[in-house]
Amino acid sequence: MDVKCRRLEGKVAVVTASTQGIGLAIAERLGLEGAAVVISSRKQKNVDEAVEGLRAKGITVVGAVCHVSNAEQRKHLVDTAVKNFGHIDIVVSNAAANPSVDSILEMKESVLDKLWDINVKASILLLQVN
Repeated sequence: MDVKCRRLEGKVAVVTASTQGIGLAIAERLGLEGAAVVISSRKQKNVDEAVEGLRAKGITVVGAVCHVSNAEQRKHLVDTAVKNFGHIDIVVSNAAANPSVDSILEMKESVLDKLWDINVKASILLLQVN
């Protein structure tokens, strides 16, 4: 893909859950638009493969292992961005869980807790990391 518009030149983007699927596509597009990108996954192998693939497309990218429900890993993700690029301009909270196919009115409390922790609370906590 040849992107002529580099409107994100000088920007730094952090994208969670970004080594496959929609997250990877978001990271790629941000990078092709000129942003330096920090990608993440729960597995180092996935991070390494995605970083290699994005670099092959000329994208400035680093990666970090991050399970968004883990405070220490969230901090490491933010620290990786700041250490490598000095700041963060864009955060895409792509990580989400869907542990049940039940209707929301039939879900067990433990499932609702997981949905809240991963899909909502982790996004807020990621933005609170200093």
